[in-house]
Amino acid sequence: MRATPNPLSLPGLAACCGLLLLSASLVDSKSILGIDLGSLYMKVALVRRNSPLEIVTNMHSKRKTEQMVLFDAGSRFYGADASSLLARKPHLTPTQMSVLLGRDVAHPSVAALLAERHYHFAPERNDTRSGVHLAVDGDTYTPEELVAMVLTHAREIAAAYGESAASPPSECVLTVPSFYTQHERRALLDAAALAGLNVLALINENTAAALHFGIDRIDETPVTYLFYNMGANSLQVSVVRYLSYPHKTSKYDKGKSVGAFEVLSSAWDATLGGASFDARLVDHMANEFNAVWNEKRGTSGKDVRDHPKSMAKLMIQANKVKEVLSANSEIPVFIDALHDDVNYQTLISRAKFEEVCHDLLARASKPIERALKMANITLDDLDAVELIGGGMRVPKVQEAVAHALSGGTKNIDLGMHLNSDESMALGAAFHGANVSAAFKVRHVGMADVNSFPVGVDMTGLEVGKEQKKFGGGLFGIGKKKAEEKAPVDDVWAKHATIFKQGIRLGVKKTIAFSHEKDVHVAVNYEESEMLPIGTSLSIEQYDVMGIADFAEDMAKKSLGIPKVSLQFELDTSGLTRLIKAEAVVEETVIVDEEVEVEDDEAEIADNATDDGAADDAKVDAKEKEDDDSAEKEGEVKNDTKEEVGDEKVDEKIVVSENTTTTAAKKKKMKTITVQKEKKKRHVRNLKVQSYHVGEIRPYTSELMAESKAKLEMLAQADKERTMLEEARNDYEAYIYYIRNKLVDYEEEIAKVTSEEQRDALRKSAEDAEEWLFEDGYSADLKTFQEKHAELSAPAEKAFFRMSELTARPKAIDALSKQLAKVEDLMKLWETTMTHITEEERAEVLEKVGVARSWIEEKVGEQEKADATADPVFTSEEVPGQIKKIDAIVARLKKKPKPKPILKKNETEPMEKNETEPMEKNETESTENTESDGDSDGEKTADEVPEAEETNDDARKVEDEL
Repeated sequence: MRATPNPLSLPGLAACCGLLLLSASLVDSKSILGIDLGSLYMKVALVRRNSPLEIVTNMHSKRKTEQMVLFDAGSRFYGADASSLLARKPHLTPTQMSVLLGRDVAHPSVAALLAERHYHFAPERNDTRSGVHLAVDGDTYTPEELVAMVLTHAREIAAAYGESAASPPSECVLTVPSFYTQHERRALLDAAALAGLNVLALINENTAAALHFGIDRIDETPVTYLFYNMGANSLQVSVVRYLSYPHKTSKYDKGKSVGAFEVLSSAWDATLGGASFDARLVDHMANEFNAVWNEKRGTSGKDVRDHPKSMAKLMIQANKVKEVLSANSEIPVFIDALHDDVNYQTLISRAKFEEVCHDLLARASKPIERALKMANITLDDLDAVELIGGGMRVPKVQEAVAHALSGGTKNIDLGMHLNSDESMALGAAFHGANVSAAFKVRHVGMADVNSFPVGVDMTGLEVGKEQKKFGGGLFGIGKKKAEEKAPVDDVWAKHATIFKQGIRLGVKKTIAFSHEKDVHVAVNYEESEMLPIGTSLSIEQYDVMGIADFAEDMAKKSLGIPKVSLQFELDTSGLTRLIKAEAVVEETVIVDEEVEVEDDEAEIADNATDDGAADDAKVDAKEKEDDDSAEKEGEVKNDTKEEVGDEKVDEKIVVSENTTTTAAKKKKMKTITVQKEKKKRHVRNLKVQSYHVGEIRPYTSELMAESKAKLEMLAQADKERTMLEEARNDYEAYIYYIRNKLVDYEEEIAKVTSEEQRDALRKSAEDAEEWLFEDGYSADLKTFQEKHAELSAPAEKAFFRMSELTARPKAIDALSKQLAKVEDLMKLWETTMTHITEEERAEVLEKVGVARSWIEEKVGEQEKADATADPVFTSEEVPGQIKKIDAIVARLKKKPKPKPILKKNETEPMEKNETEPMEKNETESTENTESDGDSDGEKTADEVPEAEETNDDARKVEDEL
């Protein structure tokens, strides 16, 4: 029974994920993708500002996209466009490219793909690239290049979905199977780099699903779930424990409980998936068809498996049969002219399907047993089970899982609360929002485990060069040859296991040893039953240099052998690397230090040193001793900088008296100089050079540049093809546009065109259509652009004259109304804005007159002009006639009113210190004055409302203008 982990340790486990604050809490507007690459279908999730997590729909409004690329006539097609032609052009359509990443043809997953699943390509060894490639339509492509094309398509559909085609998302989190070694993970990162993606993290598929499942969970009592994930090519099982822990954002925060989960174990069957069941159906149908085919042709050796197009039809049909049999007991199958004009017709029952897949069904429950054993729990410790992945929809698979879980005392139901296709992509996007600095999140603890044990082997640099010479090979064969070549007694070698299987990801470990020569460090996988057969044990090789030079420098100073420290990191993406290498030599030195001690009054002598006090001071100094800091050497400089510290050494004993008063007695203190031992560290950063050996190696910078250039060239060809298709479609659409206009607006077009002009338009449309369907299919982009301009020029002139028949009168009517309102406004200003002078109002009215004259002149000219010719003026010119008037009116409206002139009998404003009674008296006086109707220059109370109404009218006119 596994003990419950301490929740307080979860915040520092591997990573913290969080719930998006979907309001204004996001600090950046960029978006992040979560991509579940899969093997048959790709799912893309998107997280962006002010939006929830969402699945991206592709160009065909589908939530998942086929992982395939069709190369046809110099162009590439993706998703449904490629799938629709798969049966006709299988030899031009690579599929399941992710299965080939970081692997060679001897890998079990690749062997299963080629032998059992009738893959229509034969991967070949590429010695230059140190990997495999596929030959497609005369060109060769590495799996990284093919996967990069699919990832680029993911960026494009995400940009189209988010309406940000100008700047497609560039950051993402990718899901990987739990059994992916560092070789496959590095290959996927290389593919993402070719696609222009910045990978924030890799996350195991089941972990991503568990994260999505736990977003809203806060389990005060720990609960244990088993995630059963049968995808297209593999089966993965993970045991996950959900719990909660108190989280504080600062030392002043009281803290609150937040959710967390940790992966206890992961197990898998890397070659068992939904495609395995499809392959059994394909073989069954192929055998039935072969029997009919050979009987009709009177032969015995014919096999439809030798014909890729026919096999592609059978694979498509097999997938449909499996899906239908998940809900029905039988399905009739008919394929017209499957091959050699022979039809295939049969009836497949669910019982027959289960019969041909009986051995696969027996394997379906094995990873459950291994996962429980690795997690050190029993069936009684499980609280629930979640089924994900497309393969779990097979009823017999669910029955096998239920049977495997029936051995305990609990009745565990099979849960299907997650979207089996989309949960991993959504979890990956959620994880990306956490690791990116662009989003603020609340924490959810997450911890994943290491799938394979990793160790290091250290030898002398010369032995390491021999290993590099032999190339490492599979299972360290080259290393064994190098060891056989060198005498055992003369070889310095050390081995250490740095990351055990099941250890949490996101940790660092340091190994230290004393050595005086440069060393070769090989990071390898250790033998494990979980490691896929055929996996190269070599992860990465390092030559650590600078130790010998440093040891020589220290020997000249009569110091000891350097202590070498190598720090390794196992990051949250499951990648192991050497991140720090340094050598240290410690030297013991004697330094003087001033300390304060108690002074016994009976024994103080002005010119003598208290030996007893000095001894006490040495003891106190020993207890307070701290390590001194030492400057590290740079990699460029070879000299070692040495510092003891900031102590000031004084050869004299300085005694100073201080009186300290306590409740008991007065004590005197004195300062003395004592000697003590300190350790000085000589530190040198070591030079590290890394490289890889084995059959499969990561991309070098040269290969990366070469592949990027190839992909850019293909992308440019795709862009030109897209532009050509758009030009062809626009040209064809304009032909029908001309015809529809001539028919739908026959009366209107007749007013502005002659019969000859209309006939010319009809003739141009007919000629364009004839050219399009004869020579247009082979025309280039420039030709289409020239043809479109030639076709549209006369038509656009005619259609423009037709539109101006109604547009000009409307524009003139609108201008006339505006001019009338300006005239009304000037009249109102005579009483409401008396500070506007008559000359200024006259200037406005003069401009109004000019505009009216322009209207009369242009309308007259247009009436005299030929209606079939270009118009004298257009509707767009009319609004411009009032712009100058608007500018003058706006300037006058801002003109300030003059300050009022005070009368002789009016006093200055009241001072601040005047009393309230004075204000009251003045108010009364003002009221008396207003009541006097005979006062000159003042309006009566009855006149005030009329003035306010006048001002309202003026404002209304101004607003309309």
